[in-house]
Amino acid sequence: MSKEKINNPRAEIDAIDEELLRLLNKRAAIALRVGAAKSTAETSLCDPLREREVLARLRQENPGPFTDANIDSIFQRIIDESLHLQQVTYGKDAVNEQGREPLVDRISGVSRVAFLGERGTFSEEAALGILGEGFETVSMPTFEELFRAIASGKADLILTPLENSLIGSVQRCVDLLLESSLFIIAETSLPVAHYLVGCDDATIETITTVESHPAALAQCTKFFAANPGLKRIAADDTAGSVRRAIKSGDPTRAGIGSKRAAEIYGGKIILEHVEDNNENFTRFALLSTTPDDSGDGSKISLVLRLSNEPGSLHRALRPFVRRGIDLLKIESLPIRDTPREFNFYLDVQAPANPAELSGALDEIRENAVDVRFLGRYSTKHLGTSD
Repeated sequence: MSKEKINNPRAEIDAIDEELLRLLNKRAAIALRVGAAKSTAETSLCDPLREREVLARLRQENPGPFTDANIDSIFQRIIDESLHLQQVTYGKDAVNEQGREPLVDRISGVSRVAFLGERGTFSEEAALGILGEGFETVSMPTFEELFRAIASGKADLILTPLENSLIGSVQRCVDLLLESSLFIIAETSLPVAHYLVGCDDATIETITTVESHPAALAQCTKFFAANPGLKRIAADDTAGSVRRAIKSGDPTRAGIGSKRAAEIYGGKIILEHVEDNNENFTRFALLSTTPDDSGDGSKISLVLRLSNEPGSLHRALRPFVRRGIDLLKIESLPIRDTPREFNFYLDVQAPANPAELSGALDEIRENAVDVRFLGRYSTKHLGTSD
């Protein structure tokens, strides 16, 4: 084939590309005008119904050789880029909780919060940190009993750990949350500092056994590596371990727990900060039988059950991406007795425009087998636990 014959079609394509570029920018300018009107009216910038109408019309008018699938792919990309341009130009920042009514004022009439373990655990510290000293804390011995505390009439609210920055999700608590009908109404992040505590006569030379919750023991691996003669004993909670070591009066026993537990039970702090990493935080969720309906929390949690087919997760997350909604966390959770199928736990940043959130959720429900709304809530970061 001669060079002249090749160059002629290329020149035609170049000319068409230039015209396409001009028309695409003209289209984008019109899309920006539409975005300005929607932004003023507090309407979602994303309009899936209108998009479907546009694509259907273009498929109907398509003379080929592009297939309908080609047309969908090309024009959906053009629509998406126009939407992104609108988001960049007119999109609003995420929800700012400044000036929000305090949590304790929104949950008036309740006074008891259940937590795992005995007095002095990190869970109790987190509960008091998020609710204040005016709340009665109710100790529960196991996660299962903790999640039954409201139904059994022992508490009005539940404070449960969900995730640790070093070891990841507290899987049993996540499972129990999904099995329950409870809602997240607030969360807090607590820095975790571990202390080696014993009776008055205990020293690092006298102790031979160290008791604590398995998660706490796992967060102190460097300490145990430096002291290979110590025997680790797993227990139900950190504070109970500290209390038993102190009350035994046995200088060969010690517990790992919080500084507050040592103070409550009158123990001796043998070593401070035996945790591996000082960037050790645990995320706790405050649970209620009813959601927080104020609609101004900055964080939203969902659980999606998707069909077991290629692309299902992409389709489920796309409504968030197209609206500029920030995905903070995603975790796959195997569904019991259903091999190869999963729930997906999501944390997302609440958008300032309520229409963007409702639109995204409506789209997700079209693509998911099931969507469970776990709550919209505020986040409180507590100070150091030292």
